[in-house]
Amino acid sequence: MLEAMMWSNQYLLHNTMVKYVDKRDQLRLERLKNNIEVYMDEKGVFDTNDLDLDVWQRLLTASHRVDLTHTYIPMDILLEREYPKMLQIHPDEFESRVSLISKEGQVIIGPKPTENGMEESIIVDREEVGQLGYNHRDELTEKTDIEFTEDQSMVFTWGAVLMTGVALLLLLPFASHFLSPIRKLTLGMRKLSQGQFATRLKHDRKDEFGQLQQDFNYLAASLEKSQQSRNQWIADISHELRTPLTILQGSLEAIKDGIRPANETNLQQIHEEVLWLNRLVDDLYQVTLNDIGGLNYKMNPVDFKRVVTSSVAMVDDAAQEKGLRLSVHFSEDTFKLNGDESRLQQLVTNLLWNSIAYTDAVTASGEQGQIIISLSRTSSHVMFSIEDSAPSVHEDEIPYLFERLYRTEGSRSRRHGGAGLGLAIVQQIVEAHMGKVSVAPSELGGIKVSVKLPI
Repeated sequence: MLEAMMWSNQYLLHNTMVKYVDKRDQLRLERLKNNIEVYMDEKGVFDTNDLDLDVWQRLLTASHRVDLTHTYIPMDILLEREYPKMLQIHPDEFESRVSLISKEGQVIIGPKPTENGMEESIIVDREEVGQLGYNHRDELTEKTDIEFTEDQSMVFTWGAVLMTGVALLLLLPFASHFLSPIRKLTLGMRKLSQGQFATRLKHDRKDEFGQLQQDFNYLAASLEKSQQSRNQWIADISHELRTPLTILQGSLEAIKDGIRPANETNLQQIHEEVLWLNRLVDDLYQVTLNDIGGLNYKMNPVDFKRVVTSSVAMVDDAAQEKGLRLSVHFSEDTFKLNGDESRLQQLVTNLLWNSIAYTDAVTASGEQGQIIISLSRTSSHVMFSIEDSAPSVHEDEIPYLFERLYRTEGSRSRRHGGAGLGLAIVQQIVEAHMGKVSVAPSELGGIKVSVKLPI
Protein backbone atom coordinates (compact mmCIF):
# COMPACT_ATOMS: atom_id res chain seq x y z
CA MET A 1 0.00 0.00 0.00
CA LEU A 2 2.86 2.36 0.83
CA GLU A 3 4.49 1.61 -2.52
CA ALA A 4 1.23 2.38 -4.33
CA MET A 5 0.88 5.65 -2.41
CA MET A 6 4.45 6.66 -3.31
CA TRP A 7 3.89 5.85 -6.98
CA SER A 8 0.63 7.81 -6.92
CA ASN A 9 2.37 10.85 -5.40
CA GLN A 10 5.11 10.73 -8.03
CA TYR A 11 2.60 10.39 -10.85
CA LEU A 12 0.47 13.30 -9.61
CA LEU A 13 3.51 15.51 -9.02
CA HIS A 14 4.90 14.77 -12.49
CA ASN A 15 1.60 15.53 -14.23
CA THR A 16 1.12 18.69 -12.19
CA MET A 17 4.62 19.86 -13.07
CA VAL A 18 4.11 19.19 -16.80
CA LYS A 19 0.89 21.23 -16.74
CA TYR A 20 2.60 24.03 -14.83
CA VAL A 21 5.50 24.30 -17.29
CA ASP A 22 3.12 24.13 -20.26
CA LYS A 23 1.05 26.95 -18.75
CA ARG A 24 4.23 28.97 -18.25
CA ASP A 25 5.11 28.47 -21.93
CA GLN A 26 1.63 29.58 -23.00
CA LEU A 27 2.14 32.84 -21.10
CA ARG A 28 5.42 33.30 -22.94
CA LEU A 29 3.62 32.59 -26.22
CA GLU A 30 1.21 35.41 -25.37
CA ARG A 31 4.17 37.78 -24.76
CA LEU A 32 5.75 36.74 -28.08
CA LYS A 33 2.50 37.44 -29.96
CA ASN A 34 2.19 40.87 -28.32
CA ASN A 35 5.82 41.74 -29.16
CA ILE A 36 5.41 40.70 -32.81
CA GLU A 37 2.20 42.73 -33.13
CA VAL A 38 3.90 45.85 -31.64
CA TYR A 39 6.92 45.45 -33.95
CA MET A 40 4.89 44.92 -37.12
CA ASP A 41 2.60 47.84 -36.26
CA GLU A 42 5.55 50.21 -35.68
CA LYS A 43 7.41 49.07 -38.80
CA GLY A 44 4.34 48.88 -41.04
CA VAL A 45 4.73 45.18 -41.77
CA PHE A 46 1.42 43.52 -42.62
CA ASP A 47 2.44 40.00 -43.56
CA THR A 48 4.45 37.54 -41.50
CA ASN A 49 6.19 36.50 -44.74
CA ASP A 50 7.89 39.90 -44.64
CA LEU A 51 9.13 39.45 -41.07
CA ASP A 52 12.91 39.26 -40.97
CA LEU A 53 14.05 35.95 -39.48
CA ASP A 54 16.75 37.65 -37.38
CA VAL A 55 14.05 39.93 -35.95
CA TRP A 56 11.90 36.84 -35.31
CA GLN A 57 14.72 35.24 -33.35
CA ARG A 58 15.36 38.38 -31.31
CA LEU A 59 11.65 38.83 -30.52
CA LEU A 60 11.46 35.14 -29.61
CA THR A 61 14.40 35.49 -27.22
CA ALA A 62 13.06 38.75 -25.76
CA SER A 63 9.69 37.14 -25.01
CA HIS A 64 11.43 35.20 -22.26
CA ARG A 65 11.08 38.30 -20.08
CA VAL A 66 9.65 41.26 -22.03
CA ASP A 67 6.04 42.10 -22.97
CA LEU A 68 5.97 45.32 -24.97
CA THR A 69 2.28 45.86 -24.25
CA HIS A 70 3.11 46.30 -20.58
CA THR A 71 6.71 47.55 -20.60
CA TYR A 72 7.78 50.26 -23.04
CA ILE A 73 11.21 49.69 -24.61
CA PRO A 74 12.19 51.46 -27.83
CA MET A 75 12.14 48.90 -30.62
CA ASP A 76 15.63 49.74 -31.86
CA ILE A 77 17.08 49.24 -28.38
CA LEU A 78 15.19 45.94 -28.01
CA LEU A 79 16.44 44.61 -31.32
CA GLU A 80 20.05 45.77 -30.77
CA ARG A 81 20.15 44.47 -27.20
CA GLU A 82 22.80 41.86 -26.46
CA TYR A 83 21.29 38.72 -24.89
CA PRO A 84 23.26 36.24 -22.81
CA LYS A 85 25.36 33.94 -24.93
CA MET A 86 23.74 30.98 -23.21
CA LEU A 87 20.39 31.91 -24.84
CA GLN A 88 22.03 32.44 -28.20
CA ILE A 89 24.03 29.21 -28.27
CA HIS A 90 21.47 27.02 -26.46
CA PRO A 91 17.93 28.23 -27.23
CA ASP A 92 15.48 27.03 -24.63
CA GLU A 93 13.12 24.15 -25.31
CA PHE A 94 10.15 26.49 -25.77
CA GLU A 95 11.59 27.80 -29.06
CA SER A 96 11.59 24.29 -30.55
CA ARG A 97 7.80 24.08 -30.16
CA VAL A 98 6.85 27.52 -31.56
CA SER A 99 6.31 28.23 -35.24
CA LEU A 100 5.62 31.32 -37.32
CA ILE A 101 2.80 30.80 -39.82
CA SER A 102 1.71 32.96 -42.75
CA LYS A 103 -1.84 34.17 -43.13
CA GLU A 104 -2.19 31.58 -45.90
CA GLY A 105 -1.45 28.85 -43.32
CA GLN A 106 2.10 27.99 -44.47
CA VAL A 107 4.77 27.38 -41.81
CA ILE A 108 7.52 29.97 -42.25
CA ILE A 109 9.79 28.82 -39.46
CA GLY A 110 9.53 26.27 -36.67
CA PRO A 111 7.79 22.88 -36.36
CA LYS A 112 4.48 22.05 -37.96
CA PRO A 113 1.63 22.29 -35.40
CA THR A 114 0.37 18.92 -34.17
CA GLU A 115 -3.30 17.91 -33.78
CA ASN A 116 -3.31 18.78 -30.09
CA GLY A 117 -1.41 22.03 -30.65
CA MET A 118 -2.82 25.55 -30.61
CA GLU A 119 -2.67 28.54 -32.92
CA GLU A 120 -2.78 32.24 -31.97
CA SER A 121 -3.72 34.88 -34.54
CA ILE A 122 -1.35 37.85 -35.03
CA ILE A 123 -3.49 40.99 -35.44
CA VAL A 124 -2.14 44.26 -36.88
CA ASP A 125 -4.46 47.18 -37.55
CA ARG A 126 -7.43 44.87 -36.90
CA GLU A 127 -6.34 42.49 -39.64
CA GLU A 128 -4.92 39.00 -39.26
CA VAL A 129 -1.43 39.02 -40.74
CA GLY A 130 -0.36 35.53 -39.65
CA GLN A 131 -0.37 33.07 -36.81
CA LEU A 132 1.78 31.61 -34.08
CA GLY A 133 1.71 27.82 -33.70
CA TYR A 134 2.42 26.10 -30.40
CA ASN A 135 2.75 22.40 -29.55
CA HIS A 136 1.89 21.46 -25.96
CA ARG A 137 4.33 19.69 -23.69
CA ASP A 138 3.90 15.96 -23.03
CA GLU A 139 6.98 15.51 -20.87
CA LEU A 140 9.52 17.53 -18.94
CA THR A 141 12.65 18.04 -21.02
CA GLU A 142 14.57 20.84 -19.37
CA LYS A 143 17.11 19.73 -16.80
CA THR A 144 16.08 22.26 -14.15
CA ASP A 145 12.42 21.22 -14.33
CA ILE A 146 13.32 17.53 -14.14
CA GLU A 147 15.64 18.04 -11.18
CA PHE A 148 13.05 20.14 -9.35
CA THR A 149 10.38 17.48 -9.91
CA GLU A 150 12.69 14.72 -8.68
CA ASP A 151 13.56 16.72 -5.56
CA GLN A 152 9.90 17.40 -4.78
CA SER A 153 9.03 13.76 -5.43
CA MET A 154 11.65 12.69 -2.91
CA VAL A 155 10.29 15.15 -0.35
CA PHE A 156 6.74 13.87 -0.87
CA THR A 157 7.91 10.25 -0.68
CA TRP A 158 9.72 10.66 2.61
CA GLY A 159 6.83 12.74 3.91
CA ALA A 160 4.42 9.94 3.01
CA VAL A 161 6.65 7.37 4.71
CA LEU A 162 6.88 9.50 7.84
CA MET A 163 3.13 10.19 7.95
CA THR A 164 2.34 6.51 7.41
CA GLY A 165 4.67 5.52 10.23
CA VAL A 166 3.17 8.06 12.61
CA ALA A 167 -0.35 7.00 11.60
CA LEU A 168 0.45 3.34 12.26
CA LEU A 169 1.85 4.15 15.69
CA LEU A 170 -1.25 6.16 16.55
CA LEU A 171 -3.64 3.53 15.16
CA LEU A 172 -2.17 0.49 16.90
CA PRO A 173 -4.22 0.95 20.11
CA PHE A 174 -7.36 1.65 18.08
CA ALA A 175 -6.73 -1.36 15.84
CA SER A 176 -6.76 -3.66 18.84
CA HIS A 177 -9.94 -1.96 20.09
CA PHE A 178 -11.74 -2.68 16.81
CA LEU A 179 -10.17 -5.99 15.77
CA SER A 180 -10.77 -7.78 19.07
CA PRO A 181 -14.60 -7.83 18.82
CA ILE A 182 -14.38 -8.75 15.13
CA ARG A 183 -12.22 -11.78 15.96
CA LYS A 184 -14.65 -12.83 18.70
CA LEU A 185 -17.59 -12.42 16.33
CA THR A 186 -15.81 -14.46 13.63
CA LEU A 187 -15.09 -17.24 16.13
CA GLY A 188 -18.70 -17.15 17.33
CA MET A 189 -20.05 -17.36 13.77
CA ARG A 190 -17.77 -20.33 13.09
CA LYS A 191 -19.19 -22.12 16.13
CA LEU A 192 -22.75 -21.37 15.01
CA SER A 193 -21.97 -22.80 11.57
CA GLN A 194 -20.83 -25.97 13.34
CA GLY A 195 -24.17 -26.27 15.14
CA GLN A 196 -22.99 -24.98 18.55
CA PHE A 197 -26.08 -22.82 19.10
CA ALA A 198 -25.40 -22.38 22.84
CA THR A 199 -22.55 -19.99 21.91
CA ARG A 200 -22.91 -16.47 23.30
CA LEU A 201 -20.75 -13.34 23.09
CA LYS A 202 -19.98 -11.24 26.13
CA HIS A 203 -22.03 -8.05 25.83
CA ASP A 204 -19.52 -5.54 27.19
CA ARG A 205 -19.69 -2.58 24.78
CA LYS A 206 -22.05 0.34 24.25
CA ASP A 207 -21.14 1.14 20.63
CA GLU A 208 -22.12 -0.45 17.29
CA PHE A 209 -20.06 -3.54 18.16
CA GLY A 210 -22.12 -3.89 21.32
CA GLN A 211 -25.29 -3.83 19.22
CA LEU A 212 -23.71 -6.45 16.95
CA GLN A 213 -22.91 -8.63 19.98
CA GLN A 214 -26.51 -8.32 21.15
CA ASP A 215 -27.83 -9.22 17.68
CA PHE A 216 -25.48 -12.22 17.53
CA ASN A 217 -26.73 -13.48 20.90
CA TYR A 218 -30.33 -13.02 19.77
CA LEU A 219 -29.59 -15.00 16.58
CA ALA A 220 -27.87 -17.76 18.57
CA ALA A 221 -30.78 -17.96 21.02
CA SER A 222 -33.27 -18.14 18.13
CA LEU A 223 -31.30 -20.92 16.46
CA GLU A 224 -31.00 -22.79 19.75
CA LYS A 225 -34.73 -22.49 20.38
CA SER A 226 -35.45 -23.59 16.82
CA GLN A 227 -33.24 -26.63 17.23
CA GLN A 228 -34.91 -27.52 20.53
CA SER A 229 -38.35 -27.09 18.96
CA ARG A 230 -37.36 -29.28 16.04
CA ASN A 231 -36.04 -31.99 18.35
CA GLN A 232 -39.18 -31.75 20.50
CA TRP A 233 -41.33 -31.84 17.36
CA ILE A 234 -39.67 -35.07 16.19
CA ALA A 235 -39.97 -36.61 19.66
CA ASP A 236 -43.65 -35.61 19.93
CA ILE A 237 -44.46 -37.01 16.48
CA SER A 238 -42.77 -40.27 17.38
CA HIS A 239 -44.77 -40.44 20.61
CA GLU A 240 -48.07 -39.61 18.91
CA LEU A 241 -47.54 -42.24 16.22
CA ARG A 242 -46.30 -44.86 18.66
CA THR A 243 -49.49 -44.83 20.77
CA PRO A 244 -52.04 -45.75 18.05
CA LEU A 245 -49.60 -48.15 16.43
CA THR A 246 -49.09 -49.90 19.77
CA ILE A 247 -52.85 -50.18 20.27
CA LEU A 248 -53.30 -51.52 16.74
CA GLN A 249 -50.47 -54.00 17.15
CA GLY A 250 -51.79 -55.21 20.52
CA SER A 251 -55.35 -55.56 19.25
CA LEU A 252 -54.35 -57.44 16.12
CA GLU A 253 -52.00 -59.76 18.02
CA ALA A 254 -54.74 -60.47 20.60
CA ILE A 255 -57.18 -61.40 17.81
CA LYS A 256 -54.52 -63.44 16.03
CA ASP A 257 -53.66 -65.38 19.20
CA GLY A 258 -57.35 -65.96 19.97
CA ILE A 259 -57.26 -63.90 23.15
CA ARG A 260 -59.87 -61.49 21.77
CA PRO A 261 -62.59 -62.46 19.30
CA ALA A 262 -62.70 -60.81 15.87
CA ASN A 263 -66.15 -59.43 16.54
CA GLU A 264 -67.71 -56.14 15.48
CA THR A 265 -66.75 -54.35 18.71
CA ASN A 266 -63.05 -55.18 18.47
CA LEU A 267 -62.92 -54.48 14.74
CA GLN A 268 -64.66 -51.13 15.33
CA GLN A 269 -62.00 -50.23 17.91
CA ILE A 270 -59.26 -51.05 15.40
CA HIS A 271 -61.09 -49.05 12.73
CA GLU A 272 -61.31 -46.02 15.03
CA GLU A 273 -57.58 -46.18 15.73
CA VAL A 274 -56.88 -46.34 11.99
CA LEU A 275 -59.15 -43.32 11.38
CA TRP A 276 -57.48 -41.38 14.18
CA LEU A 277 -54.04 -42.28 12.83
CA ASN A 278 -55.12 -41.16 9.37
CA ARG A 279 -56.30 -37.79 10.74
CA LEU A 280 -53.03 -37.36 12.59
CA VAL A 281 -50.95 -38.05 9.48
CA ASP A 282 -53.13 -35.67 7.45
CA ASP A 283 -52.74 -32.91 10.06
CA LEU A 284 -48.98 -33.46 10.18
CA TYR A 285 -48.89 -33.22 6.41
CA GLN A 286 -50.86 -29.96 6.44
CA VAL A 287 -48.59 -28.38 9.06
CA THR A 288 -45.39 -29.52 7.35
CA LEU A 289 -46.63 -28.39 3.95
CA ASN A 290 -47.15 -24.89 5.29
CA ASP A 291 -43.63 -24.86 6.78
CA ILE A 292 -41.97 -25.72 3.45
CA GLY A 293 -44.16 -23.31 1.50
CA GLY A 294 -46.05 -26.03 -0.34
CA LEU A 295 -49.51 -25.11 0.95
CA ASN A 296 -51.08 -23.11 -1.84
CA TYR A 297 -53.75 -20.49 -1.25
CA LYS A 298 -56.10 -19.47 -4.05
CA MET A 299 -57.31 -16.04 -3.06
CA ASN A 300 -60.72 -14.97 -4.35
CA PRO A 301 -63.68 -12.92 -3.05
CA VAL A 302 -65.39 -15.05 -0.37
CA ASP A 303 -68.68 -14.68 1.51
CA PHE A 304 -67.35 -15.52 4.97
CA LYS A 305 -70.86 -15.57 6.45
CA ARG A 306 -71.78 -18.42 4.10
CA VAL A 307 -68.56 -20.25 5.05
CA VAL A 308 -69.41 -20.05 8.77
CA THR A 309 -73.04 -21.05 8.19
CA SER A 310 -72.10 -24.15 6.18
CA SER A 311 -69.45 -25.13 8.75
CA VAL A 312 -71.98 -24.88 11.60
CA ALA A 313 -74.39 -27.06 9.61
CA MET A 314 -71.67 -29.70 9.19
CA VAL A 315 -71.09 -30.09 12.95
CA ASP A 316 -74.63 -29.46 14.19
CA ASP A 317 -75.58 -33.14 14.37
CA ALA A 318 -72.39 -34.01 16.27
CA ALA A 319 -73.03 -31.20 18.77
CA GLN A 320 -76.62 -32.32 19.37
CA GLU A 321 -75.51 -35.94 19.70
CA LYS A 322 -73.13 -34.88 22.47
CA GLY A 323 -75.86 -32.80 24.10
CA LEU A 324 -74.38 -29.38 23.33
CA ARG A 325 -76.35 -26.30 22.32
CA LEU A 326 -75.02 -24.27 19.36
CA SER A 327 -75.94 -20.57 19.22
CA VAL A 328 -75.19 -18.35 16.23
CA HIS A 329 -75.00 -14.55 16.59
CA PHE A 330 -74.56 -12.79 13.24
CA SER A 331 -74.97 -9.10 12.50
CA GLU A 332 -76.87 -7.96 9.41
CA ASP A 333 -73.70 -6.83 7.64
CA THR A 334 -72.16 -8.47 4.60
CA PHE A 335 -68.94 -10.33 5.18
CA LYS A 336 -67.05 -10.29 1.88
CA LEU A 337 -63.30 -10.75 2.12
CA ASN A 338 -60.44 -11.92 -0.08
CA GLY A 339 -59.35 -15.45 0.82
CA ASP A 340 -59.14 -19.14 0.04
CA GLU A 341 -62.65 -20.50 0.66
CA SER A 342 -61.56 -24.10 1.30
CA ARG A 343 -58.90 -23.02 3.81
CA LEU A 344 -61.32 -20.68 5.58
CA GLN A 345 -63.81 -23.56 5.78
CA GLN A 346 -61.05 -25.69 7.32
CA LEU A 347 -60.29 -22.90 9.81
CA VAL A 348 -63.90 -22.60 11.03
CA THR A 349 -64.48 -26.36 11.06
CA ASN A 350 -61.31 -27.02 13.04
CA LEU A 351 -62.37 -24.51 15.69
CA LEU A 352 -65.88 -25.97 15.90
CA TRP A 353 -64.68 -29.56 16.21
CA ASN A 354 -62.11 -28.47 18.78
CA SER A 355 -64.82 -26.77 20.85
CA ILE A 356 -67.19 -29.75 20.58
CA ALA A 357 -64.42 -32.15 21.62
CA TYR A 358 -63.47 -30.17 24.74
CA THR A 359 -66.84 -28.90 25.99
CA ASP A 360 -68.69 -30.92 28.62
CA ALA A 361 -72.32 -31.78 27.82
CA VAL A 362 -73.36 -30.81 31.35
CA THR A 363 -71.61 -28.15 33.41
CA ALA A 364 -70.80 -28.48 37.10
CA SER A 365 -73.96 -26.48 37.88
CA GLY A 366 -76.08 -28.94 35.90
CA GLU A 367 -76.66 -26.65 32.90
CA GLN A 368 -76.39 -27.82 29.30
CA GLY A 369 -73.03 -27.22 27.66
CA GLN A 370 -73.11 -24.55 24.98
CA ILE A 371 -71.05 -23.09 22.15
CA ILE A 372 -71.63 -19.54 20.85
CA ILE A 373 -70.48 -18.54 17.34
CA SER A 374 -70.34 -14.77 16.72
CA LEU A 375 -69.69 -12.85 13.52
CA SER A 376 -69.39 -9.07 13.16
CA ARG A 377 -67.35 -6.56 11.21
CA THR A 378 -65.68 -3.17 11.29
CA SER A 379 -64.81 -0.93 8.38
CA SER A 380 -61.61 -2.89 7.75
CA HIS A 381 -61.95 -6.33 9.40
CA VAL A 382 -64.25 -9.30 9.89
CA MET A 383 -64.44 -10.41 13.54
CA PHE A 384 -65.21 -14.10 14.15
CA SER A 385 -65.26 -15.86 17.54
CA ILE A 386 -66.19 -19.19 19.10
CA GLU A 387 -66.62 -19.47 22.87
CA ASP A 388 -67.76 -22.42 24.91
CA SER A 389 -68.68 -23.45 28.44
CA ALA A 390 -66.54 -25.46 30.85
CA PRO A 391 -64.01 -26.86 31.07
CA SER A 392 -61.44 -24.10 30.55
CA VAL A 393 -57.66 -24.15 30.62
CA HIS A 394 -55.29 -22.62 33.12
CA GLU A 395 -54.37 -19.06 32.21
CA ASP A 396 -50.67 -19.99 32.13
CA GLU A 397 -51.38 -22.55 29.40
CA ILE A 398 -53.08 -20.15 26.96
CA PRO A 399 -49.83 -18.99 25.23
CA TYR A 400 -48.99 -22.62 24.40
CA LEU A 401 -52.34 -23.64 22.87
CA PHE A 402 -51.14 -22.85 19.34
CA GLU A 403 -47.99 -24.95 19.69
CA ARG A 404 -47.94 -28.17 17.72
CA LEU A 405 -48.89 -31.37 19.56
CA TYR A 406 -49.61 -29.39 22.73
CA ARG A 407 -52.41 -30.72 24.94
CA THR A 408 -53.34 -29.53 28.38
CA GLU A 409 -53.32 -31.96 31.25
CA GLY A 410 -56.52 -33.32 32.78
CA SER A 411 -59.39 -32.36 30.53
CA ARG A 412 -57.48 -32.86 27.29
CA SER A 413 -56.52 -36.33 26.14
CA ARG A 414 -55.57 -37.99 22.90
CA ARG A 415 -58.86 -39.83 22.71
CA HIS A 416 -61.04 -36.73 23.08
CA GLY A 417 -58.83 -33.86 22.05
CA GLY A 418 -56.87 -35.24 19.13
CA ALA A 419 -53.17 -34.72 18.56
CA GLY A 420 -53.06 -31.01 19.38
CA LEU A 421 -52.54 -29.85 15.78
CA GLY A 422 -55.94 -28.23 15.15
CA LEU A 423 -55.11 -24.81 16.59
CA ALA A 424 -51.65 -24.87 14.98
CA ILE A 425 -53.30 -25.32 11.57
CA VAL A 426 -55.82 -22.58 12.40
CA GLN A 427 -53.01 -20.16 13.22
CA GLN A 428 -51.23 -20.93 9.93
CA ILE A 429 -54.40 -20.32 7.90
CA VAL A 430 -55.14 -17.04 9.72
CA GLU A 431 -51.59 -15.75 9.22
CA ALA A 432 -51.72 -16.70 5.52
CA HIS A 433 -54.75 -14.38 5.27
CA MET A 434 -52.87 -11.56 7.04
CA GLY A 435 -55.12 -11.91 10.09
CA LYS A 436 -54.72 -12.47 13.82
CA VAL A 437 -55.99 -15.18 16.16
CA SER A 438 -56.08 -15.10 19.96
CA VAL A 439 -57.37 -17.19 22.87
CA ALA A 440 -58.81 -15.93 26.16
CA PRO A 441 -60.96 -17.33 28.99
CA SER A 442 -64.68 -17.31 28.15
CA GLU A 443 -67.41 -15.85 30.36
CA LEU A 444 -69.26 -19.14 29.79
CA GLY A 445 -66.57 -21.01 31.70
CA GLY A 446 -64.53 -22.38 28.80
CA ILE A 447 -62.30 -20.58 26.31
CA LYS A 448 -62.93 -18.01 23.58
CA VAL A 449 -61.04 -18.11 20.27
CA SER A 450 -61.17 -14.82 18.34
CA VAL A 451 -60.17 -14.44 14.69
CA LYS A 452 -59.64 -11.08 12.99
CA LEU A 453 -59.42 -11.11 9.17
CA PRO A 454 -58.86 -8.08 6.90
CA ILE A 455 -61.57 -7.26 4.38
